[in-house]
Amino acid sequence: MRKATDIEKASAFEAWGGLVITPERTYRASEVEGAVLVLPTGEVGSAVTWFLGQRGEAEVTTLNAFAPGRGYGRTLLRHAEDELRRRGARQAKLFTTNPNIGAITIFLGQGWRVVRIHLDAMDAVRARKPAVPLEEDGLPLRDMWELVKEL
Repeated sequence: MRKATDIEKASAFEAWGGLVITPERTYRASEVEGAVLVLPTGEVGSAVTWFLGQRGEAEVTTLNAFAPGRGYGRTLLRHAEDELRRRGARQAKLFTTNPNIGAITIFLGQGWRVVRIHLDAMDAVRARKPAVPLEEDGLPLRDMWELVKEL
């Protein structure tokens, strides 16, 4: 595991259309920090980015598992949590969308808790990123789930 380069952060954000838009804020790759898990082959198996504000507000902004099902995403999520905790954050949040059931299950299993569901939040995202699809994996892509974890 190592610190993500600017190119790797931009690549992680590219998977999200170049911007990460939550009900509270819009992030660009240049505003976040991150880490990547590099496989023995030299390929990036997973990437995570996070934001830590001056007042201690912390958010995991992206989590990409390029080789799903191997635990790389969980490993990097724990790394982000540890880094945020080490730097003084007491709580972190993240947002995901309603069809992302697999990730939600992982987050819950790692101690994250759903604190709010932002109904129809994806309409506001589509207003800024029209390429965001109306459905994902056969499910309507409508809502954002807000999760928090005490660090």
